[in-house]
Amino acid sequence: MEKTPNKNENKTMNLTAIATLQIDNKMFANPRRIALLKAIDTTGSISQGAKLAGISYKAAFDAIKDMNNNSEQPLVSSEKGGKGGGGATLTRFGQRLIQMYDLLNKIQDMGLQALNDDNAPLDSLLGVMSRFSLQTSARNQLFGHISAIETHDLHDVVTIAITDQHYIQATITHGSTLRLQLKQNKDVVTLIKGPAITVCSEENLIHGKRDRFDNQLLGTLTAMKQDRQSTEITISLTDEISICAFVDNQDLMDETLRLGMPIYALFHSTHVIVASMY
Repeated sequence: MEKTPNKNENKTMNLTAIATLQIDNKMFANPRRIALLKAIDTTGSISQGAKLAGISYKAAFDAIKDMNNNSEQPLVSSEKGGKGGGGATLTRFGQRLIQMYDLLNKIQDMGLQALNDDNAPLDSLLGVMSRFSLQTSARNQLFGHISAIETHDLHDVVTIAITDQHYIQATITHGSTLRLQLKQNKDVVTLIKGPAITVCSEENLIHGKRDRFDNQLLGTLTAMKQDRQSTEITISLTDEISICAFVDNQDLMDETLRLGMPIYALFHSTHVIVASMY
């Protein structure tokens, strides 16, 4: 019996969010007022800013007066017209309000994007940022949570659960553990550069190569690119999570690599950087 297509399957909701800031339950700033502030900042004039924002001068004047009166600090500083004409500039607080509003919109957009991604962790701002926004020079950026912290005199070994089967150990100073306020179950992002990772097939375990590394992640070789000196190897830990190694070809002389084979990503815990949010 044929399955009747569900018109809601694979359908993406095109949700949008409009940020409105309130003071004492009264509207303080919305997209229209923020556009006006930006226009005043560009033109140096309330009247010209009103034209650029597509509103009347009276509406612009009233909006600025309302925001200045209800804010602890004025947003716009204006001079009365005279022989040289009047002008208006944003105060530092006004400029920071625009920056905060733009930042708030970016966070909202990430949240809406995450809603349509089943693998995005909506219970963690850091997890959403690491998936949609956070960019670093490190090739590997893996989100997880701390499962254990082993404390030593000068350093700590932090164990991070990436999946139910994959764990990463990071060796960091005890001072870093305190500064980042690391504790069990806290969300973190691990950063590992590709050249810090080597690989080992299951067939070559007898050579003892794995014993030299405290991080050993088993996955599937899903992509491979090679030039005269190096090979870039992608190892999939799950359908959604992969790790990339950048290995010198001489280190692969004992390996016979083929797509689809099980393979270990090997790296030292001292090469793992841990990022967190307070």
